[in-house]
Amino acid sequence: MEQRIMYDRMIVPLDGSQLAEQVLPYVHVVSEGLKCPITLVRVFGVPAMIEGVSGATIDRVANELRADADRYLERVKGTLVDVGTDVSVVGKQGDAASVIIEEAEKESSTIVMISSHGRSGVTRWAMGSVAEKVLQATNNPLLIIRDQAAEGSSLIEGDRNLEDWNALLTVKNIIVTLDGSSISEQVIPHAMAFAKSLAVPLTPVRVSNSPSDDSENTEYLNNVVKRFRDENLQCDGGEVLHGNPATAIIEVTERIPNSLVAMTTRGRSGIQRWVMGSVTDRVVRHSGSPALVIRGT
Repeated sequence: MEQRIMYDRMIVPLDGSQLAEQVLPYVHVVSEGLKCPITLVRVFGVPAMIEGVSGATIDRVANELRADADRYLERVKGTLVDVGTDVSVVGKQGDAASVIIEEAEKESSTIVMISSHGRSGVTRWAMGSVAEKVLQATNNPLLIIRDQAAEGSSLIEGDRNLEDWNALLTVKNIIVTLDGSSISEQVIPHAMAFAKSLAVPLTPVRVSNSPSDDSENTEYLNNVVKRFRDENLQCDGGEVLHGNPATAIIEVTERIPNSLVAMTTRGRSGIQRWVMGSVTDRVVRHSGSPALVIRGT
């Protein structure tokens, strides 16, 4: 029997921009399947003391920013009334990445779902750098959504049901990247949980160091395919890749569009292994696909 992944909480960082809100369709649809509580987080920064500006003025600005954050989060919360789970909000002053990591680490089984870019400004944070910092520092599972469009109308405007949110999703497949190590395989239960929630097929891939290894790699992937099918998940087969691991994975996401890439942040290095931490970093940076990243232990 496969390990069942149960997330105790889902943290959704937002900076108030429409680009950051592109994670919301995933929140709606995935939460419907995972049935875990949701915490919406907005972090705001207050300018440091400036010559000629009183402490009272700084406090007033902080209070206004906090109130603005709370109002925005309550509006987002209003779109989640039909998800069938508890939704809480956290508006907090501080460094965005540090606050997100602190909130996530309150429970080890918390998953963070974040857009990789938002609009920076007086009350906005540059979510590309924030997502990168969270990726490097957190031990929690992380879903990173790459923004694919220019800002338009806000996703929190108007009424939408689950079917409407599902229609906004672009993911049609989950690519599960493996290097043959037990550490890399820790992503498998997470990928299966997402495949069930999103109702999409899985494609396991393994990068071959040499064509002479293809037979062994094919057998390995066939066993992974069997694991998926034994759980009644759709999987048409695995694929052996060749070349630089990160480049090969990015290329397969281009050949299989609308894919989510599931991977661990590191694997066992050695003659037959690739260092998955650096591979993950490159894939997240250079692939346009959303990524589900699990910290290997």
